[in-house]
This record gives sequence, structure tokens and C-alpha cells, in this order.
Amino acid sequence: MTRTVFVTGARGKTGREVVAQLAGRGDTVVRGGSSRSSQEPTTVAFDWRDRSAWPKAVEGVDAIYLGRPDVQDSAELVTQLIAAAPGAHIVLVSEQGADRVAADGWVRQVEDAVTGNASRWTILRPSWFQQVLTDPRYFLNAIRRERTISLPTGGTPIAWVDTRDIAAVAVQAIADPTAHHGKAYTVTGPEAVTTTDIAANISAAIGTEVTASVPPLSAAIAGAAPWLAEVVGDMFGRVHDGTFATVSDTVEKVTGRSPRTIREFIAEHADQWRV
Repeated sequence: MTRTVFVTGARGKTGREVVAQLAGRGDTVVRGGSSRSSQEPTTVAFDWRDRSAWPKAVEGVDAIYLGRPDVQDSAELVTQLIAAAPGAHIVLVSEQGADRVAADGWVRQVEDAVTGNASRWTILRPSWFQQVLTDPRYFLNAIRRERTISLPTGGTPIAWVDTRDIAAVAVQAIADPTAHHGKAYTVTGPEAVTTTDIAANISAAIGTEVTASVPPLSAAIAGAAPWLAEVVGDMFGRVHDGTFATVSDTVEKVTGRSPRTIREFIAEHADQWRV
């Protein structure tokens, strides 16, 4: 039986991987949502701030891969989208340790919007994405130009995960909603590593020294809106207490194969840091 799946953020780090992996299945029609215009036949207009396009985007869908919008009223928007697609299986991308966030915290509110309104749901709680290391909005340019990677982790390791592995878990949940309904999966890489470990591995891969620095948390939230500063501060609190260092076996259990290591990711993308 053919199923139709709508993917929000179809050009995002996890969304594009979900689209690519679903496209390889013969039993799925993929509809990718994007706020940017596209000539791709599988892409439809979707903007969290323009509800006029929502009905067409979610019409007749069996499942929605939901990359939460990182805005203050995210829970309200997610609730509205679910209402526009009653009966659809919602696969939400949240974050590792969301179950430890206070009930009135932003992260929990978004999850509750799904679990409290969707008839079928699966929550994915991934660790930090390996792909931010090659993203110019995050670490790419600092590694290229300054040969440094800076994170206020306090030196605590993180179980970085490849977005392709997150997508693989999502695809399995979408393909078999009965088996994965009501499940909340922590999705991580196979090991937790420090920023110093990452810098050392990139150094070895590109033949040039890259150093690691651990700035104060205030540097990460400087200038942020109060609600966002609170969310980021809470997240780094979970980094410091070791929550993001916890390694799960979700990828192997759900997909049948081992997750990619940070070393494999670095070796694969070494050319992006060379200048």
C-alpha cells in the first residue's frame, strides 16, 4: 500500500535526509515542504508563518515528519498543524534529554503538543548533529579560517550523531507506525567525544592543527531573546550534567546497522575544512 508523507523543513539537515531515504522506497509518495521556491515536483510551499499553504501541504497525508520550528510559539504552531492533518502519524524531532526538561519548558511543551494532539506519534530525541561541523552557520568557517572549534561544554563529551542515522530511524517509524507509535527514542552516535577529541581528529584528517576552546555559556547566549537564552541555557545544563554523553542503541535496534562514528564523518568531509 502506498503511503504519502509530508516532510517539514525538507531542505534542513534531517529533513533532506528523510526525503532522500523515503524517495528510495517504492511504497511512499514524498511531499517535501519548504519556504523557498523550488522547481522540484515533490516540493510544496510550506511556511510556519503562512497557514494558507498548509491545507495543500498536508492534504491526504498518512504521516508527517515534523522538524519543530525554533520559535517561541512552536507548541501552538505544531498543535495547529496536527489539527490540519487529523489521523496522520507524527514523527517529531526533539532533542536528547527532553524528558528531563521542566514540564513548562519550551522543549517539553513542543513534545506535549504532539503527544497530546496526534492520534499516532513517535518522538525522536537526537544528540548533537555531526553535520553542524560542516555548516557555515555553525563551525565550518571557524575551523577553516581560525583552525578552532569553540563550544561551552565545560569539557563534557557529547554523543554526536549523523543526521543520516536520525533519518534512518525516522523512516522506519514512518514505514511501520503501529510498531513505533507511542515511542520516544534517544538517537545518538556510538560514542561520546569531547570537543578536544573532535579537534584532534580533524587535525589528523586535514594535516593542520585545529584547537578546541571552552568559552563561558554567556558567550553562547549573548544577544539572544530571553526565551531562547533560557532554552539554550537549559540545553547546555544537560550537556554539563552528562545527559548528551549518554549513548543509546536506538540506531542499531531500529535500523539493523550501527550508527556512523564522528571519526567516519570527519574522514568523509575532511576536504571541506581544507583551504
